[in-house]
Amino acid sequence: MLSKLTPSQLNISIDPQTLGFSNTLELLTETQATTSSWIGQNRAFAAASTGMRMQHAGHHILVIGEPRSGRTTLIRNMAENELAHQPLPPDLVYLLNVQVPEKPYLLRLKAGKGNELRQLLDQIVRRQLRIIPELLQSGRVSQAEGQGDDPVLLQLAETKLKLYLEQEFAQVRERMQDSVLDTALFEHWIAQLTQEVLDNLDVFASATGSESDGMLEAFCGRFRANVLVNNSGLTGAPVIYDDDPSYASLFGGIESASEQQVADFMRFRAGKLLCANGGVLLLHLEDILTDQQQGANSILDKLMRVLRNRKLQIEDAASVSANAALNPLVSEAVSLDLKLILIASREDYYHLHEQHGAFLENFSVQVEFAESMLAGADAYHELARYIAHVCHNHHLPHFTAPAVARLLQILHEWEEDQARVSLQLGRLIPLLQEIAALTAAGNFADVAEVELVLSAVHNRHGYAEQQIRESILDGELVINVHGHEAGRINGLTHIDVGSAAFGSPVQISARCYPGRQGVINIDREVKMTGPQHDKGMFILQNWLAATFAQQAPLTLNASLVFEQEYHGVEGDSASCAELYALLSSLSGLPLLQGIAVTGALNQHGDVLPVGGINEKIEGHFRLCEKLGLDGQQGVLLPARNARHVLLHKDIVRAVADGKFHIYTMEHVLDGIAHLTGMPAGSPDRQGMYPDETVLGRVQHTLQAYQGIYQRNHQFSVKPSHE
Repeated sequence: MLSKLTPSQLNISIDPQTLGFSNTLELLTETQATTSSWIGQNRAFAAASTGMRMQHAGHHILVIGEPRSGRTTLIRNMAENELAHQPLPPDLVYLLNVQVPEKPYLLRLKAGKGNELRQLLDQIVRRQLRIIPELLQSGRVSQAEGQGDDPVLLQLAETKLKLYLEQEFAQVRERMQDSVLDTALFEHWIAQLTQEVLDNLDVFASATGSESDGMLEAFCGRFRANVLVNNSGLTGAPVIYDDDPSYASLFGGIESASEQQVADFMRFRAGKLLCANGGVLLLHLEDILTDQQQGANSILDKLMRVLRNRKLQIEDAASVSANAALNPLVSEAVSLDLKLILIASREDYYHLHEQHGAFLENFSVQVEFAESMLAGADAYHELARYIAHVCHNHHLPHFTAPAVARLLQILHEWEEDQARVSLQLGRLIPLLQEIAALTAAGNFADVAEVELVLSAVHNRHGYAEQQIRESILDGELVINVHGHEAGRINGLTHIDVGSAAFGSPVQISARCYPGRQGVINIDREVKMTGPQHDKGMFILQNWLAATFAQQAPLTLNASLVFEQEYHGVEGDSASCAELYALLSSLSGLPLLQGIAVTGALNQHGDVLPVGGINEKIEGHFRLCEKLGLDGQQGVLLPARNARHVLLHKDIVRAVADGKFHIYTMEHVLDGIAHLTGMPAGSPDRQGMYPDETVLGRVQHTLQAYQGIYQRNHQFSVKPSHE
């Protein structure tokens, strides 16, 4: 049946007195105890807590939620709190492998000790450059005296040199004895380097001139340490968030050889995976999929191998994509013990599940963030505490209870639901900051500031909407909101342009004549419609055929078109409007032009809910307001959308004054009587409709079409010449 919504049904009213505070400053002490609140995310919180407690290898976490839901901040805060008191992972240091220089040794040290070892070895190198040449020179006789080297003196110098090296490394052992976790490897490396110096005394002995000095410095550089992972700044296990991942930033790489003589093992660089070893790494799936589309070295493929093998080998990105033989450097594979948290939107998750389902098997815990929560006193109180928390952390003025009540209304509007509030709380922060900018110093932010900002935001994003409306007012786009016309009706479109979303009426027209082609949608014929709209058209045709089964098969040619629509049509929300235009054309009954229609349709004629309902209503109201409200205008929408209606105060006021109307319908025939001023009609046992009804008139027209078609078809048959 057709119903008219009352003003009280067009929005929700939140009484500031029921919130239990006069301003959010009163909630501050309570808020400070909760540094991060999982408002309305009980399911996600429980899943995330379970995932963080699972310490066994391979239990990674997949977070599914939309942007601005708090998904990244909340899961990151939880990880930091969980790992704050976990053991610090070791530092990782590369040292020269004298025997196989392209495969350096990987030394593990206690957290923060890698830099200490590097500094000790740098000091040794600086002393070597000065002391070793002096020791060797003491074993040589001046060339001016015409004598060669004194073997005894050289042997003595070598003995002194060996003793010197032993003393140097003894100091290193003493300083690092409690820090090195791979003692045997460290001792082996010291022995190798000591022998390497003794085997290359000629490098030190000939250390004269700038070229020789460079060779000597390069040789001594082999004593240095390449600190891959430095955990000195940590107080617990690492939590690393890579918000701009690349192949090199994740997996590490090998720097290109420079003109300076740098030992190969010093060119290795660790990526975020290695730095997060022993802790948690957070990534956004969108970034990985973007990399995949750009055809670069596939992060996803490499990540799949790393998670499967639980090991990471640093490679040169250029060599990976070209030929590994170009760069023979190979790092030792490092065992990984970390938890990967992959953050994804639902769309990206579905895409990955379809294209790379095997990859998702690595994620045993799935954390799904809700997009909304049921409204009520408890929910409002939690959200008010959240606002107080934001004000405190961002140094914003606090908000009065009436201002908070208006903000809660906004959360309802974002969700388009009178019974639920949006949990896209990330959208709220910039809004609060803008409101704060308009609030006088020392004052609380009140409703007036909130309304000013809402108006300013709408104006900033309203250019496209204004252009379309002005085109209608100028007569370029033909829309009539007064009087009656047959075969024409105003549908409602929802338009997204960048960050702006708004509604606008669009004229839908129908023409009918005898034939056998059925209902033709002109937009579809020229490939300007999407699959959802095409589905709606097929449902419309089936409903029409079933309703007038007595005339089966229908001898009807009908064309439907969205007038002056050149950017394509998608969605099934115009199905009811298209059917009304068709019934009007067939019955000859004019439709009320001031009523715009939106609603999808099923095969039984039930009207289904549609999206963007508030933007659609407002778009039609603003146009009618400009063209002149006459008390006969309004919107006809699905009854199932009634709970989604949240309109601005001026529209509610116009409804209260009888200047504008909001009608709802459960069945498609509920609205046709109001639009035509004639009952829809019900069939008798033979399937015939009463004459003075909409469907009765349509039936008569279809019968006439059938007769005309049969006569024309009969006359067109050529006589037989047997």
